[in-house]
Amino acid sequence: MGFLKLRPKRSLVPRCMASLSNEMILKHLLKEIYDIDYSHVRTVNVKEKGCKPGDITGNLSESGRVVVTIVMNDGTKLAHHWFVKIMSKEHRNIDLMDKFNIFENEIGFYKDVAPDLLSFLNNNGIDDVEFDIPTLLFSSKDEEGVVIILEDISELGYTQERDEQGGRYLSLEKAKLAIHAIARIQAASKLYNLHREEQLEDRHASLRRTSMWRDDDFLDRLTAMEENFCEVLRKSSEHDSDQLLERFQSTFDSGDKLKLVCAERYAPKDTCAEYLQHGDFHYNNLLFKEDEGEGMKVMVVDWQLTYTGRSTGDLSYLLLSSISPDDRHAHEQDLKDTYFDCFNGYLKTFEASVLSDNMSVSEDSESDVEVDVEDLEQDYQDSAPLSLFLSCGNLLSTDVDREASPDIPEDKWEQATVTFAYSLVKDAAEMNII
Repeated sequence: MGFLKLRPKRSLVPRCMASLSNEMILKHLLKEIYDIDYSHVRTVNVKEKGCKPGDITGNLSESGRVVVTIVMNDGTKLAHHWFVKIMSKEHRNIDLMDKFNIFENEIGFYKDVAPDLLSFLNNNGIDDVEFDIPTLLFSSKDEEGVVIILEDISELGYTQERDEQGGRYLSLEKAKLAIHAIARIQAASKLYNLHREEQLEDRHASLRRTSMWRDDDFLDRLTAMEENFCEVLRKSSEHDSDQLLERFQSTFDSGDKLKLVCAERYAPKDTCAEYLQHGDFHYNNLLFKEDEGEGMKVMVVDWQLTYTGRSTGDLSYLLLSSISPDDRHAHEQDLKDTYFDCFNGYLKTFEASVLSDNMSVSEDSESDVEVDVEDLEQDYQDSAPLSLFLSCGNLLSTDVDREASPDIPEDKWEQATVTFAYSLVKDAAEMNII
């Protein structure tokens, strides 16, 4: 008598964008996301949209905007708009993504961390708070790869408008809006840890994964990034370019120095506070829209590098990477004060509700939840070296950047890049970062 050979379970993770049209995969997705029984569907069409300048894009995985058009048996027509990220086992970045759990980190933030923070606030009477992040519709991982499906916020009107430099700088209005958005989430995370026995980073394993910042291969990537940045800076014709180049190189001149700088990100020796950080908080991960009657709105995307670490890490990165030199010179303190005020303001507001919701606390109780501004200022200075280093990598244009700014001639693009590189290290020298 022979043995029955079991057929291996078929993966429901699409291998590429085209695989979304596979009937088995589509049937599964419609049921999981919208509770639509496929037997009630007459026709369904999946169409990938071409990305326009200003659309959200993904650099580390295959990604794209998709519209799913459904006609039900009763004639009802539905249209759903997705932003899809797919990492198959054949993708060129699969080793990097697997090694550092980058996709799992993003799934963990959308699926577990953010809902946990909102649940904590809601359970303490704070039910009118929303985070400015996309909605996760579906995620899955198996031996074939990983898929993340988010709402397509481009369809909602959110874009990355590029300026004359190809989109390198945020306006002051947009910068302050982004600061409000991140401060709200970070204040919630700090208050969570003050009032919960189990800390946020202990409850969610993704926030404890810091191996990337200690990994030799990753540090080699940072070293290569540094070398590329120095090549750009050497093209500057400013009189003090050589001196600034030498100062920059001496600041980051060894693997051991890089390790120390990275350690200040996730395991600082001395800090006023540690709480949730986005990890990649700059203009490419911020989308905006003008909402008639409600003003401008922001969405913060790509939560792949989220971690718990030194306060103000996100703030220093935003100000060094995404604010023009002129605006930074004139408004840096104002922007920092905006963050300090927002962060402490949200802490006070949230804490007041937590205390009033706790019947065992007397009416005369006062909270010292606010963080001293001088301590936040010191943390800002201590977080700046790594933020400077990462900002150097940001200015090196990607194919996505070039495609988003097709009208800028190559020579003007290169000159803008050189100018930005010079301004960045010039500011860093004046701030005593290098």
